[in-house]
Amino acid sequence: MKTENLPSRRKLLVTTLFLFTSLMICYFYEYHKIYNSIDITVTKSATIEYGSPNYDIREVVDSVDGEIVSIKKDIDTTKVGQQEMIVEVEKNQIVKEVPIVVEVKDTTAPEIQFKEESISLVEGDSFDVLSNLSSVYDKVDGELTYHESAVVNPDVDTNYYTVESNVDSSTPGNYQVIVTAVDQYGNTSSISYSVEVVEKVEEVVAPVVTVPNYQNDYVATGDVSSMIQLAYSLIGSPYVAGGNTPAGFDCSGFVQYLYSQIGISISRSSSTQLYDGVAVSYESAQPGDILIWGYSEGVPTHTALYVGNGQMIHATNPVQGVIASDVAAWTRGSGTHVIAVRRI
Repeated sequence: MKTENLPSRRKLLVTTLFLFTSLMICYFYEYHKIYNSIDITVTKSATIEYGSPNYDIREVVDSVDGEIVSIKKDIDTTKVGQQEMIVEVEKNQIVKEVPIVVEVKDTTAPEIQFKEESISLVEGDSFDVLSNLSSVYDKVDGELTYHESAVVNPDVDTNYYTVESNVDSSTPGNYQVIVTAVDQYGNTSSISYSVEVVEKVEEVVAPVVTVPNYQNDYVATGDVSSMIQLAYSLIGSPYVAGGNTPAGFDCSGFVQYLYSQIGISISRSSSTQLYDGVAVSYESAQPGDILIWGYSEGVPTHTALYVGNGQMIHATNPVQGVIASDVAAWTRGSGTHVIAVRRI
């Protein structure tokens, strides 16, 4: 009868256990070695812009021992300041959660918006430096508050804007208005718009003359319909003293230009247009007639083209340019009245 060799079996079992234990020790040693080597180094300026919806974590990471696979704990980019985030890093199929500290910062300056890039005034007009300002807005602080520059303390005050202006509306010339905005983190923006003050043009006063008798039955010459269509198309054209082209008109230059486009020559100034054509009464005015305006009879200050239904089109001033107006409303607003109607 064969008997088992117990010492040999024990020896085999011990050897097996030893080898298994050795392998496990090597495995755990290697695992911890790799696990402990997994790390992330962030840049000295590890910052993320406030409100960034899709920031890239790699932009603030200087080096990674492993591969970033996900963000376990994210930050809130709508809160300014230092925040901790937890990043999952994988190396040799071993994943480690690595905490890093980043800072959410607001580095964007406030946005300043104007209604117009430049504005024009007539000599003597009143001027409000804030009138051309549409908004001053910061993405963190919202609408900023206006402060007079003389009362601002830069070491204390935040969330404000100031306005510097050298505009003198009593003196023709070119000026500048500068708006500067500062948010609570010291981000600053500054932009400007220009202001042109144009000289107020005084109409030449002609001697008082007697207007000829009305000839209400006189028939106008030329293509009046085409001329009125042209007048409507020129609404919005700029006012330029002495101008008589679409690049810029004054009142009498506008009327002269319209008639020239249908082949009729008339005089250049409002004081001489008082004598062009024949006189008709305002009650008999027809489209295409010239309205002569003034403060008193025989002293013209302005001319316009009558287009019917109590309306006229005329070159007014540097602010309004060529516009269509109601004759009655213009009478009330200007203080002048129609002193003559001329039919060409």
